[in-house]
Parts: sequence; C-alpha cells; structure tokens
Amino acid sequence: MPLLTLTIDKSNYTIECEEGEETLLREAEKIINKKISELGETASLTKTKKFLMISLLLASELSSKQKKTESSIQFEKIEKELEILEGLIGKGFNVKKRN
Repeated sequence: MPLLTLTIDKSNYTIECEEGEETLLREAEKIINKKISELGETASLTKTKKFLMISLLLASELSSKQKKTESSIQFEKIEKELEILEGLIGKGFNVKKRN
C-alpha cells in the first residue's frame, strides 16, 4: 500500500491508501484546505473543533447535493411518464380523468 503525505491546515499527515487512490485523496486535501481558508482565522478553535466544523460543512453540502440528485431523478421519471401519456393521447386512446 502506498504511503501518502497530505498537508491539511499546515500540518502533515502520512496515511496509507489503496493503489490508485492518491489523486482522489489529493483532491480531498484541496477541498478541506479550501474550507479551512473559508473559515478564516479562527485562533480560538482547536484543530479538533476546526476539523469538526469542516466535517459538518462538507456533510451538509453532500446532503444538499444528494437531495438535488434525488429530485432530479424524480423529475426525469415524471417527464418520461408524461411523454408516455402524451403518446397515448396522441394515438387516440381514451384517457378518462379521475376525480
């Protein structure tokens, strides 16, 4: 297993990773450092609290994106169903409205 040294919040962390994960972990390193810089200087926060804040921010963003993806999938299903209905109507099938 390759060893990879990541620099997060000016501290180095050496971790083991699976072959081929290096690029993904480097991207994660960039994202985390960007979030830390967005928090600004927070001298009063310990590293643990700072990392907790970053974790919460990233989890919140992930949750929001997952909800948007789920909504998008539902929208696509509805669009397909509407296309089927429009096709049926276009072919002259009798479609009765439900009350």
